[in-house]
Amino acid sequence: MNKQELSLFDCVMLGIGSALGPEIFLLLGLAASLAGTQAIISLGIAFVIALLIGLCYAELATAIPVSGEDYIFARRAFRGMLPFLVGWMVWLGNIVYSAFNAIAVAYFLKIIIPVPVGFTAISFIAFAGALIYLGMRTLKRVQNVMVAALVVLLAVFVYSGVGVGDWSYLPGILNGNMGAAFSTAALLFVAFIGFEDIVSVSAEIREPKKTIPRAIILTLVALAVIYISVSLTVFAVLPLSQVMSSENAVLDAASVSMGDAGKLLFSIAGLLAIATSLNAAMTAGTMNAFALGRDGYLPRRLALRGPHGTAAIAILATAMIAIVFAATEAVAFVAYLTDFAYFLAMTVSAYALIVLRKRQPSLERPFKVPFYPYIPLAAILLSAMALIFINPRSIIVGALWLLAGVLAYYLYVIGLNRLKIALGGVLLFLATICFTAYFLVEAAYFSLPHYASFNVNGIVLLAALACSAAGLYLMLFSCQSKSLCKKGQARKNIDN
Repeated sequence: MNKQELSLFDCVMLGIGSALGPEIFLLLGLAASLAGTQAIISLGIAFVIALLIGLCYAELATAIPVSGEDYIFARRAFRGMLPFLVGWMVWLGNIVYSAFNAIAVAYFLKIIIPVPVGFTAISFIAFAGALIYLGMRTLKRVQNVMVAALVVLLAVFVYSGVGVGDWSYLPGILNGNMGAAFSTAALLFVAFIGFEDIVSVSAEIREPKKTIPRAIILTLVALAVIYISVSLTVFAVLPLSQVMSSENAVLDAASVSMGDAGKLLFSIAGLLAIATSLNAAMTAGTMNAFALGRDGYLPRRLALRGPHGTAAIAILATAMIAIVFAATEAVAFVAYLTDFAYFLAMTVSAYALIVLRKRQPSLERPFKVPFYPYIPLAAILLSAMALIFINPRSIIVGALWLLAGVLAYYLYVIGLNRLKIALGGVLLFLATICFTAYFLVEAAYFSLPHYASFNVNGIVLLAALACSAAGLYLMLFSCQSKSLCKKGQARKNIDN
């Protein structure tokens, strides 16, 4: 794609197309089971959070018009490990979002042809990876046509449901549990993530200083109108119990208001739109891996290009991890995990805006967030609050990925010897705590539980001895290895 060829219309279609995929089809039934008809309120809350974050992104992207979104913003504002961890989490977000789209494609295809969901999802990820490797990215015009067709179909669905549906449920929307509505918004936030893809191609946008803020706001408003109007129609056409138990509430409602032909048409249009979104997510994930390898945060092989000019190893790494998540067939799990990754990255980006305002006040900002600093602070607060309502399984997996990122940072940036020294220091610190606790117990300052089979304080002493021995070994061995390496390098320089 040539530089600066994307218009405002192209950017809005990109944002809507990236977001308007499996979310409204697969998540509405789950959202209804969590919050009932108040899932509509949840969509409104998710829209507000996305709009606050989107305004922050608009300022950052116009001030720093370089493709790379969160990773670039964090690298500009912070030093050390944080920029890498932001890029690492965004990579996870794109990986699991790819898996989410692949599972959705499998569910849609299952309506037309009886196929196993897990195997089909894995196959689509492999196929998307092969297309990216061959350099066959989604064409702009094809995506625009498919997105426009899906929007028209959704508009026809809403119109057809006006006369068929029972709208008596509307007054009760505001009388439910607002806590459930907010917690469900954490699930539905993934439906608005498309605005970030606009920022990711900021270097390719015509008049980015004007276009990016307008495109982000128009995209989010359009998505909110589409999602809320479609959800209102689904709840009017189908009984609440049926929506709650449905795997694809929109298609079930379309079969009532538009007949089987309408359901089939929706299935085909949704299948094409989600396939496009899968391709975009896979491409973004590949670029995340490529950038981290290029900058030396991960093995530089990730940045090597193959014969087709594409990053073959980055594509393979992204696809293989996405396949693992797609094999779970767990829609809610991958949706929550996507939100977890993006909430963390977006919180750091909103904070980066505040940091850059203080550290670089002279930086040109064609668009400034209104009501500063309240909007970025509200974005940080709401994102942090939303994390509380993420599914615990997704939080655990996301936290493990984050810890793996910390380990990767020390291995490839700090170096293995320094990692050993740091780990040795931690073990010595733990040994000091254990020795202190042991002597305090022996001096009768406090006591530990007593068991007939073994002495708990003796276990504490053994732990102290083990930690101190391991810590000393790691530190001494690492320092000796480092010294030998320096001597070997010096000898080599003399010989040369």
